[in-house]
Amino acid sequence: MNRRELLFGALAGQATDRFPVIGPGGLINVINRSVIDRLGIPLPAAHYSGMMMAELAAAAYDMVGFDNVGLPLCLTVEAEALGSKVGMGDATTLPHIIAFPDVPIEEIIDNALPALLNHGRLPQVLRAVELVHSMKPQAPVIANLAGPATLAASLIRPSDMIQLLQKNPGLLNRLLEGVISFLCAYAEALVESGADIIMINEPAARSGSYMGFDLFHNVVPYLNELSRYAHLGGAKLILHVCGGRIDHVKMCKETQIDAYSFEAEIDPGEAKEILGKPVIGTVPASLIHYFPPEMVLEETLMAVRRGADMMCPPCSLGLEMPFQNLRIMKEASHRFGA
Repeated sequence: MNRRELLFGALAGQATDRFPVIGPGGLINVINRSVIDRLGIPLPAAHYSGMMMAELAAAAYDMVGFDNVGLPLCLTVEAEALGSKVGMGDATTLPHIIAFPDVPIEEIIDNALPALLNHGRLPQVLRAVELVHSMKPQAPVIANLAGPATLAASLIRPSDMIQLLQKNPGLLNRLLEGVISFLCAYAEALVESGADIIMINEPAARSGSYMGFDLFHNVVPYLNELSRYAHLGGAKLILHVCGGRIDHVKMCKETQIDAYSFEAEIDPGEAKEILGKPVIGTVPASLIHYFPPEMVLEETLMAVRRGADMMCPPCSLGLEMPFQNLRIMKEASHRFGA
């Protein structure tokens, strides 16, 4: 099986020659200092250039050998287009939200329009998807979306979000409807540009407070509208949910998604039994950053034996992660069952 057949077979729940190992991009970044130094492409300049973004993604694909190409390099492009201020990072850090839009929530809702796909870095991300689709035609392309909970939490202050959750669910629903309208248009544009798979990233669900869990509970019904747009274009959909609570998994049962990704604390076999869909396993981030490759290999194989259909690195890896600890995950794919 080639990589496309392998990955799409696994997403369909079919038996495959080996388990795929994917580097989705976005929140699950697999571009590190080794890739950047080899190409001589500077950060943060690459975040503004579709060509640089595509070259980095293609180089990571070649160097680590995962079963897809993943774009973009961060998870702030949507919030920036909708008015949040983003610190673009530097040679060692990725972009991050530094200020919320200084406007009323009603104005944020009114401005969450599909026309904003022409704003900020969004056109460059779409260009990067188009370019990498041409550069690596044999490789499935995974594009990334900030999930509706994460995008909403990137647009208003936490104190305001708590007020919405507790006292004004009607306004919260209007905000989520606006966010979903924008994200559906973006998903459609990503598929038209060449994305084969879209990963929806929900790090907002990780919040240790009640807010994160409750906010995710509110967005679950909206995820199906987003999946409908992706599926109409022929793309597959993966939902990545941060957080180690089995309640997150149970809530996902209501969604029409092709495959699910959770943090290492979630048992992949248990999640698969609940969802009846393919589950992507991972390993702890501390393992990638600080432990030898042999331990990453062992944990990768263990996750698959516990029921994971695919594997990917953990979310929120920094640019200084040891590249050999990513490569060993792909090697595990060839060793499994040997």
